Amino acid sequence: MNAPEPAAAASGSPSTALGVGTAVAASILAWLIPGAGHVFLKRPGRGFLFAVLIVASLILGHHLEGNLYRPIPGQPLSQLATVGSMGMGIPYFILRNGLNYHGDLRAPGFEYGTAFLLTAGLLNLLLVLDVWDIAMGKKD
Repeated sequence: MNAPEPAAAASGSPSTALGVGTAVAASILAWLIPGAGHVFLKRPGRGFLFAVLIVASLILGHHLEGNLYRPIPGQPLSQLATVGSMGMGIPYFILRNGLNYHGDLRAPGFEYGTAFLLTAGLLNLLLVLDVWDIAMGKKD
């Protein structure tokens, strides 16, 4: 006799896994375009809300002229922060390469702007994990 999975037992209804291929596709989409993974999984309200939060954080960080991290040789923490910032997906590469954005250390809002930009990337990485869990049937 098989015991029910904890997630299915807790919610009272069985979770439906969409498969690994769908989970990978949704996760990549969620990383590239904030909120798109949730829309792909037919959760447009959640996807739109998350997209607005990430884009607002990104715009605020940009207007405050915060640092958009890039790897600096000999500084391993800069590489970790870069991975966190790259978590925002395509917007990171548009800012970094398309707009040649660097931030301004002399700007009054530099520290806050840096925090907002890093938060946008880290939040999107958390949403990629959320999309994965939804697609694998571990979360509704």
